[in-house]
Amino acid sequence: MKLTLPDEVLDALGGEPEREVLEGVLLLLVGEGKIPLKRAGGILGFESDEAATRWYAERTGSRPDPDPRDIAQIGEIVHLEDLTQEELDGLDRFLDIPPASKGSGLSDVSVNHDKYLSEGAS
Repeated sequence: MKLTLPDEVLDALGGEPEREVLEGVLLLLVGEGKIPLKRAGGILGFESDEAATRWYAERTGSRPDPDPRDIAQIGEIVHLEDLTQEELDGLDRFLDIPPASKGSGLSDVSVNHDKYLSEGAS
């Protein structure tokens, strides 16, 4: 296939227009569920599924819906609410934010911290 693009589009695509067009088309196809992300990553030459996922997330600001074929390979999906506290404690993937000591801020935040926004609106 031979595709001719207007000069304005070529200028916007930068130094590697063929690569940019290919990535754009693959982003569209993955987003519409017409091609699995794993396959798109292979076409682009990524060496891992993680690299393809990172590329997609950086370009779209999101992650694609998982391909049903990939889910079958992963196995059962686990939801945090289904885990016991002991199982959660054993995971090392959570950010631990200790509570601030009382009075450490300029003022304590209450449940009604934004009530003033609705006052006088009626």
